[in-house]
Amino acid sequence: MDRNDKILFGALCAMLVAAVLLAFAPNTLSTDSVAARIWSLASSTPFIALISTFVAAFAGTWGAQLLAERNTTRRELLREIRAVNAAIALAFNISNTFITTKKQQVRDLVITYETQNSARKVHHQNIAAGLLPPGAPFQYSVVLQTLLPPFSPIEELRRLLEEKISTDLNPLILLTPLIQSIAGLADSFGQRNQFIEEFRMLPLNSDAIKAALYFGLESSIGHIDDRYPNLIDAISKQTDDCIAFSILLARALIKHGKRLGAKYGADAPRIAEPNLSKAGDLVPDLALYAAWPQ
Repeated sequence: MDRNDKILFGALCAMLVAAVLLAFAPNTLSTDSVAARIWSLASSTPFIALISTFVAAFAGTWGAQLLAERNTTRRELLREIRAVNAAIALAFNISNTFITTKKQQVRDLVITYETQNSARKVHHQNIAAGLLPPGAPFQYSVVLQTLLPPFSPIEELRRLLEEKISTDLNPLILLTPLIQSIAGLADSFGQRNQFIEEFRMLPLNSDAIKAALYFGLESSIGHIDDRYPNLIDAISKQTDDCIAFSILLARALIKHGKRLGAKYGADAPRIAEPNLSKAGDLVPDLALYAAWPQ
């Protein structure tokens, strides 16, 4: 109800109160006075009925307006709650997608590389300590598997957050690093695939060159190409970032959805809360992302 409606409602209520008071006012005035005539008019049944009708009509209209506004608000809340549930489902889908990617492609690749790199360092320490003959070759295997970036519904999630959900800043703040992590991982996959193609094209008798490239070591001419170790590190971190930011985003959406549900009332739709407990150690330590809103 706006300011004018409040003034009109107050005036009509005042008139009704005055009419009631006049109807029951003591008859102490002269019947010939103006005041007596006003008392007589105000206390008459037709006048009281007229004022009551005005007040009742206004109150009914005002009540209907409040009911309509409440129904509109509940419809808007319902639409947003449904949009929030859809966004939570998408965020969960994204986290599950990259958990699967980590399980099927990334984890073994990273563990194999780090294990081989550690073994290489121990091998050279053993040579330096005289436990192995000088120049003893280090045996290792290169994973030449091509990595394909997974599809994720990040654009659908972005549209929901920007167009359908009148949320606070937390989910939107988390959306940006999630988008960047997904794009960064896809780029790292592409660069690694390109490196693998270059590696395959090297001559068979270029073991020293291959080892220098694979482990990021100084070559015989003093050049260091550390692309591959940097790419392995980036792939590992970016995969974890995709998982972590999508989980944090889902959590922020759950909190927002519950706030909407409290506004809606007892019969509000249930807010989805996906369970990632079966992912185990594939989920990174979320404490490392404590600086981000949750």
